[in-house]
Amino acid sequence: MQKCRKFLMALLCLCLFLSISVIPASAATTAILDWKGSTSYQTQFNSAVSTWNNYKSGVIRKDAWNTINDVTISDYYEVSSTAGVTSSAGTIKFNTYQMDNFTSAQKRNVCTHELGHALGLAHNAKGDVMYAYVSSVTSLSANDKASYDASYKRY
Repeated sequence: MQKCRKFLMALLCLCLFLSISVIPASAATTAILDWKGSTSYQTQFNSAVSTWNNYKSGVIRKDAWNTINDVTISDYYEVSSTAGVTSSAGTIKFNTYQMDNFTSAQKRNVCTHELGHALGLAHNAKGDVMYAYVSSVTSLSANDKASYDASYKRY
């Protein structure tokens, strides 16, 4: 029993040491959104990640072995007017029924928009990425940036 306790204590210390040594410095000091999964719209999704990261560098990143996953991306098929949905349970899902009929810019708009929801943003005005309806807007507006700044302060 004593040997077992010593072994478990040594194992616990090793685990604590490893967990401290592998946490990136940025994760300890800033808010990070780690994602995993895949989508048929991966090119547009990756572009959407770049759009947000070009404004606040490194906030969104692909999940790795030493990170905690925040959002899982995937596709689904449903005959509806919904192009994408982000849930508080940590999922972003793209509806292939709608997405397959969109231009590349519209697909990128949906991906950028849904990532915005994952970052805590609500809908904004027409002309914004966070507008409630699909458009060809793929760049962050001043309004999108202000909303992101406000949301980022709450992280």
